[in-house]
Amino acid sequence: MFRKTTKKIVEEMDPEGTLIPIESAYNSDRYKPLRLLIKMKKSFFSSRNKYRATPFTLRDILKDGQDLKFGLTGSSLPSYSEDFSGSVSGNADVNVSNIESGIQVSGSTSNSVSVVEMRKQIIDVNKLLGVIGSRKVNREHSFMKQLMADVVYVVSEVIETEKSCTVDWTSEAESKLGIRFNILSVKSGFGINLEKKLTFSAGTTIAYNVSELRISSEDTMELNWCWLQKCLTAETDKKGTIASSVDGLTKLSAEQRLLFLKVVLETLSSSENLPVLDAMLEQMHEGLQPDLQVLDQMEERSRASVEKMLDLLGIKKADPPGQPLTLTQDQNSIIQAVNFLIQSLSEMDPETLILLAHCVEAKIISKQRDLVTIIDEKWCLEQRCLLAEGAEDPEKTLIAQLTDEEMEITQRILDGYGFQMDRKSSSVSRIDGRRQQSVLPLFAALSALCILSA
Repeated sequence: MFRKTTKKIVEEMDPEGTLIPIESAYNSDRYKPLRLLIKMKKSFFSSRNKYRATPFTLRDILKDGQDLKFGLTGSSLPSYSEDFSGSVSGNADVNVSNIESGIQVSGSTSNSVSVVEMRKQIIDVNKLLGVIGSRKVNREHSFMKQLMADVVYVVSEVIETEKSCTVDWTSEAESKLGIRFNILSVKSGFGINLEKKLTFSAGTTIAYNVSELRISSEDTMELNWCWLQKCLTAETDKKGTIASSVDGLTKLSAEQRLLFLKVVLETLSSSENLPVLDAMLEQMHEGLQPDLQVLDQMEERSRASVEKMLDLLGIKKADPPGQPLTLTQDQNSIIQAVNFLIQSLSEMDPETLILLAHCVEAKIISKQRDLVTIIDEKWCLEQRCLLAEGAEDPEKTLIAQLTDEEMEITQRILDGYGFQMDRKSSSVSRIDGRRQQSVLPLFAALSALCILSA
């Protein structure tokens, strides 16, 4: 809920995408002016850079930097508020080879944000460098010893709440599932009834911006002008990259896939865990023991879910953070695949995550993956691609095969991406006046969930 709220506020305030929304309430207080950050690998699904906060500030790495005085420019911002409500209901009967399953889905979501009064705090980097003058960096500081290059990332702008405010989010969803195998019979249920009230205390950081400082050959600080240049990258087969990245899940045994799937379903019902898992998996993907201190701040249910995932990945919680991990090639592939899955889920709204959980249990995610593949191919580059005359349209064929219940829950998911399906024409079209979002995160999540559900 915290991540969803900050993301929506940033989208409203900063459509150009220069501000970075805070993703987790557990570490929002660590993103303050002058705080030093570590740049992380950019998410495949986002154009924004990612940073991890450290306990250090720019003062800490400068010789005699504790007496450093700098000025903050503050200003009030327009208030923000939002109300939203929605619902979903349906029944589905699915027959897959030797498995018969039936599912009933119903749910509703609503959220309201009280008026959020905000202020902006900015450091003028040029003035800051003037204050620093000829002060030199302390190369013996622990932060400096872990730098891969002589570039320092520092928080130079923050958006904070000016007064305390609240966010209410209610989500109710329930499914009943019965699966009958040839040999054994299994019955299971999946239910969510979440009522959350989140309080933003005064001074809570909602978003931030970063400046890059370069350490000169004389160990002084200067503005990194390369930061102002935007590099162009060649287009790649993104769906192919997704497929190869989640392929590591195929290395899991059937029993392990079931265990991972169970933990992922728990995560779908508690989206606040996603930023925490994302940060830990990114560290693990870099071959380092993750920082697990945040677990002490989490609610018992959320902490247990994260710990289950860490146990499945073979992470020993007693090991100190930052220590190199000794992993096999298969373990690295699995961590990369799970990291990719969590990144894709982090791009989605909580309502979409709940719907995905139902789709997993209804066993319709393979159909949805195929449909999302078609949508991505036919609606790329803001223009609809035309079929050759007389060619069979796979979009029409697939939509025609969906039951009314399958189509209803799939439409609820696609609605969040700005697309709608039409039963009569068996086609997908854009929703007028709605901003279309990339369906690649949805494709990645469905691809990974298909493997875990196999």
